[in-house]
Amino acid sequence: MNFLNRAFKNVTRRPTKSVLLGITFLLIGNLVILGLGISQAAENAKTLTRQKMRAVVSYEVDYEAYWIYTESLTDQDEIDEAYKNYPKIDKDTALKISQDKDVETFNYLTNYVMFSQNFTHVPLGNEELKGGYSSTYVDEEGNEHEYKEPNIFVFTNIIPNMIEFEEGANTIVEGRFYSQDEIDNNANVAVISQELADINNLHVGDEIILSNDDISSGGYYSQFEITQEDMNDSYEVIGIYSTVNDVDPNSENFKWMSPYESPKNFIYIPLTTMANNMYEKHSKLFEFEKEMYPDMDYEGPKLDDYLSPHKVVILLNDPLNVDAFIERNEGNLAAYTMLNANNESFKTMAKPLDTLSFFANVIVWIVGVNAIVIISLVTALTLKTREYEIGVLLSLGVSKVKVVLQLFMELVIVALIGFTLAVVTGSMIAGQVGDKVLEFQQSQQEESQDDYWMSTSWHDPTDYFTTITEDDLFNEYRVSVNPILIAEIYVFGLGVVFIAILVPSVMIMRLNPKQILLSTN
Repeated sequence: MNFLNRAFKNVTRRPTKSVLLGITFLLIGNLVILGLGISQAAENAKTLTRQKMRAVVSYEVDYEAYWIYTESLTDQDEIDEAYKNYPKIDKDTALKISQDKDVETFNYLTNYVMFSQNFTHVPLGNEELKGGYSSTYVDEEGNEHEYKEPNIFVFTNIIPNMIEFEEGANTIVEGRFYSQDEIDNNANVAVISQELADINNLHVGDEIILSNDDISSGGYYSQFEITQEDMNDSYEVIGIYSTVNDVDPNSENFKWMSPYESPKNFIYIPLTTMANNMYEKHSKLFEFEKEMYPDMDYEGPKLDDYLSPHKVVILLNDPLNVDAFIERNEGNLAAYTMLNANNESFKTMAKPLDTLSFFANVIVWIVGVNAIVIISLVTALTLKTREYEIGVLLSLGVSKVKVVLQLFMELVIVALIGFTLAVVTGSMIAGQVGDKVLEFQQSQQEESQDDYWMSTSWHDPTDYFTTITEDDLFNEYRVSVNPILIAEIYVFGLGVVFIAILVPSVMIMRLNPKQILLSTN
């Protein structure tokens, strides 16, 4: 271990060189701390934000890709064939995906907005703002009709569970959820909210009536010999749930919201039950249409059409497993269907952080390459002044490897001092510089972005994605010097020193101790 002792003495014996190298390592260390710190903060912000998002993936039709495909067709037969084979969610694929190791539960969603008949909905509180939920109009024959909005949103599933209950947003407070046996046997059962039960004095065992149309409004069904009773279906209340979900009265869309958009007005019914009820009604309507329009040429309704979901929302056990889940399962999908994790929106919001991270990594690489070049040149140039010292060591039997190790340790000692000081100074400036850089990047992003966002008056109750804003994302951005970052800096420094010593090592390996001593004499 004599080479360690010689390395330490050489560092202290040449203070000017050691100080200059130390300052070099200090500057390098500060730049590396800023680069790695900004990059790490950006990645941590995205990870922490992702962890706060709901771990859901939606298996749905890729409408955008499908419409692009149909627009590209020019042959009418191909166009007709494309519309005939409209993409659908495949039940077998959905069930296969739901068996993935990371899946907690899933919602096989076929949903309906409906009309309550023997009970009323829970008011939203926007009745005065909106002007009520009904209006009147006069038909072509001069008859006045009252148009009523649908006020109930029905969720269905093919398993006796829902994401809302699995996550704890909904909790059964009386009765139970529907069973697999009730799903298999198309039982007319329903689970309603506590507020809906309270306002209508409903209990487990009571009967509620829902319809998919209100005949008194003079809608499409009113032209046929169909009565309101034909449109009604009765359901036994088997469970009552409480929910923490509610509409936001401060939302821009609150004024225009309909009653069925409130989680208090959500009712849960087996998919098979709703499918059979809707199939029977539309089959009856089809028979009336055939009598009225005998020349019409299209097939009647099929039960499978009502059993096909609008989309399948899958709840995973961890938000960080979303990307891996998609990668494992996207190969099983049919054309023009996709697994949507709302990644595009997240990536758009995270673009400033990605840009920061990219440039920070570029800076680290540039600093690293320049550091290697500078230190290699300095070390190589100083070898000329130390040829005699090296020649003596080699003539005394010290191996060339130990001479190289001595030079390596000299650089390591100075590098450790320089990087240690850099940790102290870098920790004081990293946070401030990182915040300023992010503010600049945000301002650049805002200037380059077109204001294309349009508000909508309708909130999709089947949208399970967590709403995340840029502020939520940027609030998680904090540049700090932590133990992991410190370890990375020291590893970076040792790596730079190791690579920088390679050129001098080659020079030393080529030295001949006898020639060195003779030339010196």
